[in-house]
Amino acid sequence: MGASKAQRAAAAKKRAQATALRVAGVDWATIAERVGYASAGAACTAVGEALKANLREQDQNVDELRALGLAKVNRLQAAFWPAAIQDKDPKAAKVVLECIRQEARFQGTEAPTRVNMEAQRLADEILAVFDEGAGGQGEET
Repeated sequence: MGASKAQRAAAAKKRAQATALRVAGVDWATIAERVGYASAGAACTAVGEALKANLREQDQNVDELRALGLAKVNRLQAAFWPAAIQDKDPKAAKVVLECIRQEARFQGTEAPTRVNMEAQRLADEILAVFDEGAGGQGEET
């Protein structure tokens, strides 16, 4: 049988205390002693678990916020869609186009920016010339 609700709460409290101490810069051995872990390694493991759980929660929150943002964009697009497609309101068409762009950003389907590699090489060469020219100047004191 698993840990009781009280045991899980106590363990969570210990992990939170250990994490706060680690954030404050306290070493593992001191954390173990203050919070009640058997060893510095156990304190380190507990803090690692707490941080991983925090990252999972943040990822979940980001996904929820992304879904909420997408729902707002879709609702706004739906409201302006009739006027935009019937050529009644050019401003509505702009709103719809911006909604489509935002939807692509939320979903991660926005096309990547293309880079002209020849122009990039030329820019790199120009910067290198400037770096070489500046290299001999202003270094003497």
